[in-house]
This record gives sequence, C-alpha cells and structure tokens, in this order.
Amino acid sequence: MTADKVFSDTNALVQAMIFALHEGRGLSALSGLLADYLRAGVGILDAGGALLCDAYYDQCPAEQKKLLREHIVSQPGPAHPAVYQLSLPLNYSGKNAGALIAARFDEPLTESEQLAVRQSAGLFCIQLAQDERIAEIELRLKGNFVEDLISARYSDPESIISRARALNYNITAPHRVLVATIENMQQLLSRKPSAAALKTDIVQMLQSRINQSAKGMAIAGKEEFILLVQQKKAINDITDIKRLAESLVSDAEASFNAKMYIGIGSVCNELPDFSASYLAAKKALEIGEYMITEGQVRSFEQFKVHALFLSTLKPAALYNYAREQLDALLQYDQKHGTDFLKTLQEFLYLRNNVERTAKSLRMSVSGLKYRLQKIEKILGHDLKDYKVCFD
Repeated sequence: MTADKVFSDTNALVQAMIFALHEGRGLSALSGLLADYLRAGVGILDAGGALLCDAYYDQCPAEQKKLLREHIVSQPGPAHPAVYQLSLPLNYSGKNAGALIAARFDEPLTESEQLAVRQSAGLFCIQLAQDERIAEIELRLKGNFVEDLISARYSDPESIISRARALNYNITAPHRVLVATIENMQQLLSRKPSAAALKTDIVQMLQSRINQSAKGMAIAGKEEFILLVQQKKAINDITDIKRLAESLVSDAEASFNAKMYIGIGSVCNELPDFSASYLAAKKALEIGEYMITEGQVRSFEQFKVHALFLSTLKPAALYNYAREQLDALLQYDQKHGTDFLKTLQEFLYLRNNVERTAKSLRMSVSGLKYRLQKIEKILGHDLKDYKVCFD
C-alpha cells in the first residue's frame, strides 16, 4: 500500500469518525468505525478498568470475537499468543478517563494503523467529555426534580409530571422514597479528592443497582442520598423494596467500604405522598438510631407501634430515659461479652413467653430461665411485673 493510499484511508477514517461525533452517535459508532478500519476488536475502558463499549469488524468469526472481547476486558492481563494489541490511555482535562484497546489476531498493527489509533484517541476523548457533561447535566436535572418533588415545590401537578416525562420517567406509578445515609462518610472523604466525586460514584452505584431490579432514580442531597423506587407488587408489600435496600447496603460496603443505613418511606400513590414518604423514611432512620439490635435497613412497617409512639415524642429524651433504665445491663454485656440485652428484648417482644423466646434464641427453657433471673438481678426489677415490662 502506497503512502498516499495509507494517508487517504486514515484521513477517511478520521473524517467518518468526526461526522459520527458531530451527529452524536456515541462511543459505539466510533468504536465500530475504528474496528472495521483495523479489522480488529476495539474496546473502551473507563478509569476503573470497566468496559464501556466494544466493537468488532464485520467479518470477525464468533469464536474470535469472544476471545478478543475476553482479551480486551481482562486488561491488563496475560496476552494470548495469537493476539496483537495496542493500548492507549485516554486523558482529557488533566485526568485519566480510561483506555482505548485495539486487539487483532495473527497480524500486528502496522505503523500507519497505530498512527490511526492514536489520531482516533483524541476523538474518543471528546466523546467521553461530552458524555460526562451530559451525565452531569442529567444529574443536576434529576436532583432538582427530586428535591422539588419531595418538598412539593411545584406550581401544579402537571408541571412536575411533565418534568418527569422530560427525564423519561413515569412519576405517576406507585413509588416509595428511600433515604440513605453513610455513617463513616468523613473517613471515606479522606481517601477521595472531593466530596462531589465520592457522591457521584455512590450515586452511580445506587442507580446501577436500582436499574437491575426496579425502576427509579438516585440523587445526592447535602447530607443524604434520596432514591425514588417504583413498587413492583401489591401496594403495601415491602418485600422487594427491602431486598433492594439490603443489596444497596451490601454494595456500598463492598465498593466503598461504606457503612450505609437506609430508611424506607411509605407508599406514594399521589404526588403529595412523595413528601410524606420522604419524611417517613427520615423518621425511620431516626427511630432506628434509638432502637437496639435493628439492622441497617429500616421502615415504619418494621417498627409498627414503636413508630407511632416514637414519632410523637422526642427520640433523644426517650433514649436518655431508656439508657438510665438499661445502663446496668448494657455495662454488664460490655464487660462480660454477654448478650443479655438482646435476650431481654426478645423476651419482651414475645410477650414474656418463655417457651417461644427459648425457641427463638435456640436455647433450652431452663437455660433461658437462668438467664432471665440473672437479668432481673442486674436490673433490680421483677420481669413478672407487667408494668415493669411495659416500662
């Protein structure tokens, strides 16, 4: 191939990619054009090494396509002896945005093909920058929309419904509002360049998990994360939502080492319900702070009568009172490594039924009776007195 021919083909490739970029056809179109030009597989990885998109030339056999994809995704990793590759970092605005990988069987890339890949890298950076700006705009739009929705800051119902429609979202379906907080946020911030970057990463994780099992959206507030999640089953069935929340807690721990707590709000059937659901989710988190042995996912359904009781009083005052009554037991558990407080709570929940409590705690009846006697001695109270038990 003559130098003029190489220049002509490379120039045609660049022009085609610029045209695709101008038309907003995205990373997949750019990757496809480069893959056809190189007769290779082309992949774009993000800064964390995750595959954003990949493409292969039209005549690539299925078995070769599979192997090339495995090779691209596993970067960096051991190279297949028959695969030749070129990997280029994608950098813009002074930051690492990922990598461009070109991989081909049996035939290494020529100097002119390597030059074409390098020239293409700048166009991929432009597309990634555009995608990032669009994502930031969408996040701001979603954030403003959700905040206005839960605070009822809209002139009429149709206006907020129209805004949801513009975001390609159906706000008229039954929903619940979830509120997530992270206990060790300050510790996590010490490992990230900015709070905004960390919150963006967490929102992306939350949104990705929601998309896998339900419809909804996640945004970052000032001190919390707010999630709208559509109900799948019967109106009052919380099973799926709770399962989703538990998976979010696990993902936060695995991905960020974050200790996340989630409050689940009430069902939203009408637009004004979103504000009430948001407040219920926050109240569930607040009550959970004062309830012992509760998990990291909390809801009004979970607390039942406690929610009605505690929501009408000041939780801090109740906590101080309970601490005074139970402090001796707390101190004993801490000093001796026992779990008498949990035993007492289970006994009271099961209405002082010794047999059911023993079964629930997987203890013998005699063993439970001995433990209850020990608790009575530590607290200085008779657990046969129902007034004492209620208190």
